Amino acid sequence: MQKGKRKSDEDGVSSPKKKKLNSSQTTVRKEQDSKIKNIKNKTNLKGKKNNKDGLKGFKKFTKNDKGSKFVKTKEKSNFSKDEANGEKPKWAEMKKEKKQLRTVRRKAKITAEVFEISHKAKLLAAQIQRKVVKSDFKINSCKELHNMLKGQYKSIALTHDLSRVIQVLLKHSPEDIINEITKELLDIIVQMGQSKYAHHSVKRILKYGTDFIRHEVLKKFYGHVVSLSTHAISAPVLDYAYGEFASKKEKCHMQQEFYGEIYKNTKDDKVKTLRDAYKDSPEMKSAILQACKANLQKILDKNLHDGELFHSVLYDYICECSQEDRVDFISILSPLIVPLSNSLPGVNAASMCVWQGTNKDKKTILKVVKEHAIPLSKHKTGYRLLIAIFDSVDDTVLVKKTIVSTLAANIKDIAKDHWGNMVIHWLVKPKDTAAFHPCLIKFLEDGAKSGTSKKDTEIRVSELREAILPALKKDMETDPKFWLSNKSNMLLAVAVLSIESSKEILHALAKVICETDWHMQVEGKDDTLAIEDAGIHMCLKKLASLDKEKSADTLGEAISEHLNDETIKVWIRTNRGCFFLLKLIESNSEEVDKKLKAKLKPHVNILKQQSSEGAKLLLQNVQNK
Repeated sequence: MQKGKRKSDEDGVSSPKKKKLNSSQTTVRKEQDSKIKNIKNKTNLKGKKNNKDGLKGFKKFTKNDKGSKFVKTKEKSNFSKDEANGEKPKWAEMKKEKKQLRTVRRKAKITAEVFEISHKAKLLAAQIQRKVVKSDFKINSCKELHNMLKGQYKSIALTHDLSRVIQVLLKHSPEDIINEITKELLDIIVQMGQSKYAHHSVKRILKYGTDFIRHEVLKKFYGHVVSLSTHAISAPVLDYAYGEFASKKEKCHMQQEFYGEIYKNTKDDKVKTLRDAYKDSPEMKSAILQACKANLQKILDKNLHDGELFHSVLYDYICECSQEDRVDFISILSPLIVPLSNSLPGVNAASMCVWQGTNKDKKTILKVVKEHAIPLSKHKTGYRLLIAIFDSVDDTVLVKKTIVSTLAANIKDIAKDHWGNMVIHWLVKPKDTAAFHPCLIKFLEDGAKSGTSKKDTEIRVSELREAILPALKKDMETDPKFWLSNKSNMLLAVAVLSIESSKEILHALAKVICETDWHMQVEGKDDTLAIEDAGIHMCLKKLASLDKEKSADTLGEAISEHLNDETIKVWIRTNRGCFFLLKLIESNSEEVDKKLKAKLKPHVNILKQQSSEGAKLLLQNVQNK
């Protein structure tokens, strides 16, 4: 090799020569190097990755005069010298430098004019959000901010920082400003719904906008319903619009897009269910069901099965599809049974899975429900799933082990809740018309008949009742005041005593009923005398009616022992109190009848002074016999 000759020349390949910098570029490069050197010297940073005494690494950038060329430096600070000299780290200077570098980086990405506007907008939005700001200042600031951003909403709506400014305006602005902002954004409302940052603005438009604006937004969703339902960000937004603001007609139009491409751009007001889509043309049934199945499967594949819109279409499909498709869907939906129960159509579909599922599917459902038994029992629609399980699963041993035992262990906590009370009531006395609406009873009866259950209904009811009754009877005996505190609890107490009663429970209840100061709290009213409350009075009469079927250990007998003169004086001055005493006399034996009349005779003069119908009838009964 010749001296001074490069290796690349020997191989026949010439290495590229370094370009020379002109004077201006050299000056810029020197300035950049000096800035980085000064930052490192001031903060005493080192380039090591592992430094226990230093801070975590962060990125710093510099910018030249020609463009956005950045120099990346990974820095970690070491304060060993400062600590040895007794000096504290200069945090304020470090933060200031970091903020300046961040500002330089932002300026490099956008124009100076837009940067200044965005900076002012964010400062003004921060002032608007303060709780101590007066309403006049807030409105004026919203107008100023709107005038600043007017005409640029489309360009800033999808950004992470200025989208927050739009959210502030939509929340705090007057109606006219909200309308102007929405009109400007309507053309990109679908893209906003799918944006990580802008979808919050769509929710604000729906929440704070007028009814006209909301319906305009829903119209913009038409044609994109399926794609929005299968997008992780837009699916909750669409479900929020569907569940909270859509009218019945708009809900039907949104559901129609799942039935096929034919309904993507055109809507039919006559089509309200899946069956209506092929009612006039039966030859289209197979194609429509296939399209609906494919769209539902897309949502299930994306794990976006929480929406009410999806639940509505799913229930329609399960009711109309073939037996083979239904079996396939039930096996897919069994592990998802709890989130399905969040809406009324969803819990109806979940009940279908319970009724028509195989034994394997039912075991899977019970395994999933076991962990959520208490929350489901208190949910406004979830409680229906538990009732469907009680009404159709033949394996009562497994049902008692997974669900009923949990309910029995938390009996009072569940009974406090209206829906939880209904679940326990169904276990004690199913299809009780005093507690359940006839439509619910019919729905559950029809579903159970169409299902795969083979066990006798009476046997299933008695086996489940055995698991809940002991806990109820024990709690009624120890805390009778709770079970006489409101109408729902008293109806449950009536159901329990109509099945199985005991002397201890009757006397515990009678002590509370015969208390002179037995009052109850009603929302929006002062404490009222319990005997005068319409719901309590109805339940007391039901309890008294149960004595007709018993020869011993009756409520009338227990009350005749605990009833005192002070309580009698309170009762006979009220119409409902007199009717309750009259019901006790009519429903019990002659022995109890005589005891009650003997206690009432000293107060006949008070009865004569009363003008109520109940007092007249009671007086007549006491005097004639």
